Amino acid sequence: MNRVIRSTVAGACAVGMLIVGAGVAGAQTTTTTTTAPTTTTTVVPYGSGNKYMSFSVETVVGGGSPAGSVYPGSCTLENDFGLGATVVFRMWGTDFENGTPLVGGAGANPNVSSVTINGLPGATTATSMAYSTSDGYWTYGWKTSTATPTGTVAYTVTVTLNPVGAVYKTAYKNVTKTVHGKKVVRRVAYKKLVSALTPAESYTFVAPTTQDVVLSASV
Repeated sequence: MNRVIRSTVAGACAVGMLIVGAGVAGAQTTTTTTTAPTTTTTVVPYGSGNKYMSFSVETVVGGGSPAGSVYPGSCTLENDFGLGATVVFRMWGTDFENGTPLVGGAGANPNVSSVTINGLPGATTATSMAYSTSDGYWTYGWKTSTATPTGTVAYTVTVTLNPVGAVYKTAYKNVTKTVHGKKVVRRVAYKKLVSALTPAESYTFVAPTTQDVVLSASV
């Protein structure tokens, strides 16, 4: 488990080996140097999705968390908490149907019907996240206590989109009919499908091990 607040961890290791020939005069000296590759790991809010949407989830320190339960700084990115802290989950993303942000609430044209969290200790059903029209993302504050079990919380977040109805336009075609023994061509209007119905698709984010919430007695 890596703490999310530690944004970059880099390490490098170089090993040199000197082999000297012996046993005969004028033997050659051979030097072989092996250098291990340098690796850099960046821990950021994890994003995922499917062909209908993509979204990111992060956890931050909730305001009012007591000293000793969190590292300093309200709203700081963090996944390592002590008992008594408020763990705030945040989610935002993009609707691939039209390339616009995910929007909830009762505003104009919301494209998300629900965002829920599963896996929180003590919760027997999915916990709903609330959408903020001013911030443009969903949040849920999980208040822990001394009775909350410590350890790793492998939570999941499920986003469900609103269905999008099929779109039609009026088109015309020529239809030949026989009227009183004569063939007559008439222009007839009909509904032509522009885009098919998009059902209420869902996607579930599973927190990677680098982003699991970890609860300890203190931090």
